[in-house]
Amino acid sequence: MRLILSTAFLLFSLSTFGQSSKRLIIEVGKLYDSEQKKFLTNQKILIENGRIKDIGSHIGKKTNIEYLDLSQCTATPGLIDMHTHLLLHQKQTGDGMVIASKVPADERIKQGLGFARENLASGLTTVRDLGNSGQYLDIALKKQLAKSKTPTPTMYVSGPIISPPGGQFSKMAPADSFVIKQEYRVVKGAQDAREAVLEHIKQGVDVIKVCMNTDNRVLAPDEIATIVKTAHEKGIPVTAHATFDESARDAVKAGVDGIEHGYILSDSTLMLMAQKGTYLVPTDVTREQARILVEGIGMKGKEGEDYAKSFLDGVHDRLKRAVSKGVTIIAGSDYYNDIPAMPRGKGAVGVILSYHEAGIPVNEVLQYATYNAAKALGASESIGNLKKGMKADIVFFNGDLENDFGHVLFDVKMVMKDGVSTYPKGKANASKK
Repeated sequence: MRLILSTAFLLFSLSTFGQSSKRLIIEVGKLYDSEQKKFLTNQKILIENGRIKDIGSHIGKKTNIEYLDLSQCTATPGLIDMHTHLLLHQKQTGDGMVIASKVPADERIKQGLGFARENLASGLTTVRDLGNSGQYLDIALKKQLAKSKTPTPTMYVSGPIISPPGGQFSKMAPADSFVIKQEYRVVKGAQDAREAVLEHIKQGVDVIKVCMNTDNRVLAPDEIATIVKTAHEKGIPVTAHATFDESARDAVKAGVDGIEHGYILSDSTLMLMAQKGTYLVPTDVTREQARILVEGIGMKGKEGEDYAKSFLDGVHDRLKRAVSKGVTIIAGSDYYNDIPAMPRGKGAVGVILSYHEAGIPVNEVLQYATYNAAKALGASESIGNLKKGMKADIVFFNGDLENDFGHVLFDVKMVMKDGVSTYPKGKANASKK
């Protein structure tokens, strides 16, 4: 555990600039306008009291104000990961979930703090955590992050996943069945489903996460309908783990706000999602991640290449069909793996690159992780875009993100959270003007 935490802090230098200064001008070479989906050149950002006071090429030099020259950088709104599991760190073994679930609660929270900081260092200023976090450990982590004296991501939480009997598992050994009770809220019938939602809301969740399907179980239509109705009456959104078409379609018909994963989706289901305004969170992987993950389960050489290619071809096709039919796409990584070759932050941000590898333009995929995600959170008035009045949650990438996306996306110069700047790779130079 100490090794995990020390690694996280080495990755994320907590040097800060602007914490005591209330006003700052930052000059950038390019700036991503997430609402218009376009890159602007030679922009300046005026930060005051943690907010964007002004933005544009018209801002001139001002006296008695700190000035930061990042003219070689591209600025984007703080990135948003809508599908995290900060309290789960799972090895690629058959018993990986069981072992990860046996980690004591206080240690899981410590892990989560480290992973949150790694995410911030990679440009993720907001995360939505969707279960596999014990019984409301995510709420405890959210509170710790909120009171931290150093910058941390804003966290939205779901509490334990509401599921049919068996959680997300088709079969478990009796000795391992504790995982279901510890990590899930199993429901049996519509009334129990309503009570589960009310329990979650009482605990203070921001979203309800349901597991629509396992390998051999699904939530019944009356159960998912009751969950959605109860949550929406209380102003709480619902998102559904649904890997197959039939379960996803049932969830959409019931009125869920989002579908997580959706690896296999028919055109008719995608059209229904577009009609009802149901967003899709494709938890896809890059080609590099696919290779590492496949090798991790012992598939190497041509066998591994063919397996990874088959999976990627399938999810790329599904994503492009979803986009063509007008489905709102929102970025979510679902990255919880304990893989040394793929650190937590890089693994999380990689999902954005995966969308580009599917053939979606850079200006589109960045909107999935900024503007679209902020709207789904109900927070688009404060995050997800760079304009006057918005929170100063900003990422500054070294280089031209528009034209060198696969490289620059993983080269963060500086992250600003609520107007406080942190530098993953050392402190930038600032000067008084």
